[in-house]
Amino acid sequence: MAKKKSIFRRILNFFIVLLVLLALAIGGLFAAIHFDYLDRAAVDEKVQWANEKIGLYKLPVVGYGGIFEYFEVPEGVIWPPPPPEPEPPAVEVANKPVTPPEQPKQSKEVKISQKDLEAQIAAREAAEKKRISKLARIYDNMKPEEAAKALDSVSLDTVVLILQKMDESNAGKVLAKMESSQAAQITQMLMDGDRRRL
Repeated sequence: MAKKKSIFRRILNFFIVLLVLLALAIGGLFAAIHFDYLDRAAVDEKVQWANEKIGLYKLPVVGYGGIFEYFEVPEGVIWPPPPPEPEPPAVEVANKPVTPPEQPKQSKEVKISQKDLEAQIAAREAAEKKRISKLARIYDNMKPEEAAKALDSVSLDTVVLILQKMDESNAGKVLAKMESSQAAQITQMLMDGDRRRL
């Protein structure tokens, strides 16, 4: 364990010394340039090349907006970059020119024979009769007061269809529990329906 600690300390010390030497070298270079100990023209040319290629002007301390601002932004470069433009509001989207809609593709003409049409109508009527019969059985099994209350909010045509399929004595009890004006309308509709059948 002690051996691992000593190896780790040596590696850490090496990196600390390396970091300090690097900082001293960079600091010395900047000091030499600042106090004109180096050929300013040659150094400036190399610094300008590095500034443009590497982007030294972007560095936080010595670049544009930093404490020292040593590196200038090269010509033709916009730094810092402008903020992104906000997206246009939804209202402006509505003001865009309207392009004419594409012509819909013409679908193939579907032909249905009279026989198929009659078969579909018969199937729908059979399904409707089945539903009405099922509802009539449900209302037959209910108490007349409950059935009348439930049928109160149903269309009169549907009520007539259901009452026609119900047991006559149960249908009469339900009609007796309905409001008199509604019961009169339903009775009239039942009578008109019977006349139409005759």
